[in-house]
Amino acid sequence: MGFIKMLFKWPWSGRPDGWTVIDAQDGLYGVSVKSPRKPGERPTVVSHGALPRGTLDETSMVQLGKLMHANGFPLIHVLSRKEYQMFLVDKAAVRAEELEGSLRWSLTPLLDYPASEANLSWMDIPQTHAVANRTPQLYVIAARRELINQRMDLLERAHMPLKVLDIRETGQRNISAAIQDQEAAVCLLYAEPNGVQLTVTYQGDLYLERYIREALFKTNDDGSPVSDEAKFDRVALEVQRSIDFVHRNASGMPFDGIFIAPTQSEIGLVEKLQSRILKEIRPLDLSSLFVWPDDSDLVKPEVQAKYFNALGAALRMKE
Repeated sequence: MGFIKMLFKWPWSGRPDGWTVIDAQDGLYGVSVKSPRKPGERPTVVSHGALPRGTLDETSMVQLGKLMHANGFPLIHVLSRKEYQMFLVDKAAVRAEELEGSLRWSLTPLLDYPASEANLSWMDIPQTHAVANRTPQLYVIAARRELINQRMDLLERAHMPLKVLDIRETGQRNISAAIQDQEAAVCLLYAEPNGVQLTVTYQGDLYLERYIREALFKTNDDGSPVSDEAKFDRVALEVQRSIDFVHRNASGMPFDGIFIAPTQSEIGLVEKLQSRILKEIRPLDLSSLFVWPDDSDLVKPEVQAKYFNALGAALRMKE
């Protein structure tokens, strides 16, 4: 099966009653989330389940489906970070019907496989607050068509037909957009075991994404965390550079500080960054954005961190 427009769908989706999401990085993590129906309501996590050592095979997918009780919601699958690439490219001055061909030509030297074998999706970076006369740019996502087709077939065999294929950056954008009324831009950091995902979002649009490849979760033999101050120095430097970039290229956009998503273990990230960056650093408790099931372990930050990308992908509430 070739490229399907509902897969890799950047715009906000329509309004189903909710979404079931499966994230398949470092295990299998799934959530079913009921979307709010009126202003002021929070999305409700109806069920969730995990196979921390699960692999992408039919048996594991069926098992996860039974754990979650999908509630009939359409399925979103979040690709792992190694399964796609994200590029920032200048937008060519071509007709709309010629844009995909132009992007394939632009990506040819950047991909390690033929561009003709890639599924592509793209999103304009808003120019409202950009420096005058700046060339319009796009974020372009590329994944092997063969991988996409295999994943769709796997989910079909597991009786979990796929509705939307998503990536990690858009899930984080969704969470950032839900933090507040978006009167100002929000920088959100999510530290996973192998790096730190940074996004800057304003009024629901993604202005900047970066992945800072610093593994902060090193432990001693007894499992206690090891503090590597040099790594936190490097992360802080890259965060500051990202904020400076936004200020230079979207100088008219108001900015509301930096939020830190929950982490899978307590590494003191808020405190360590606050001591290195002048802007206010705030912890983000996902309990302020979601309603959890009764007696759910999702009240724990370390559990929220494991489901972070799945929860973000489920926040497809606006049309």
